[in-house]
Formats: sequence, C-alpha cells, structure tokens
Amino acid sequence: MNHYGLKAKQHLLQHFPDQYGAIQDPEAYFTEIGEEAERQVSSTYLRLSKPELGEKDLAARMMAEESVQELIYPTSPEQPEEPMDPDSAMAFSIQVQQDLWAAMDSDQPDSTTLLRQER
Repeated sequence: MNHYGLKAKQHLLQHFPDQYGAIQDPEAYFTEIGEEAERQVSSTYLRLSKPELGEKDLAARMMAEESVQELIYPTSPEQPEEPMDPDSAMAFSIQVQQDLWAAMDSDQPDSTTLLRQER
C-alpha cells in the first residue's frame, strides 16, 4: 500500500469507522485506491508540469495531488455539501485553476509563441 492508500485508510478509520468496518479486505481496497491515486497524480502531473523544471515543478505536483483529494479523503454521503460562497477565497482559487486548465487545453498559441512567429 502506497502513501495515498495509507492516507485514505487513516481518513476512513478516523472519520467513518462504520464504513471502514464494512470493507471486506481493507488491505486490497486501500492498495487499489492508492494505486489509482498514483496513476491520476502521475498523469495529471505530466500534463501540467513544465519540461524545463523536470521533477521540481512543485506547483504542478500540488495541483496534481489536489485532483485526487476526493478519492483519498471522501466525504460521507450522509453529509450534504454546503453551497460555496461565490466570493470566497476558495471559489476564487477554483476559478483560477479552471481558467488555467482551460488555457492549457486550448489550441490558441500563447504570447511567447506569437512573438516567435513575428520574428
């Protein structure tokens, strides 16, 4: 079990012991969650990271790990999620991340590409 699986296991044990108790094979279950989280983090990191930074692109690593938070730290289905205040710092942060994703996915050249083409 990798560190993502261990985090998921500890979270479920602490916050949702009844759900943890219902798992037939906790070792296999959390090993699978950890492996899936690792695959998602690796895939997302590869898409986000800047090649010139190599493995040191901490911003891309943080964003990639953020993408698996619900997998590792699930919320209880009994707890309805409260609507987010659209003026909150979290809402702003989410909007910035969504804008970054959209910019990365767009086929539009960025300003450095346009400058190179003009020369």
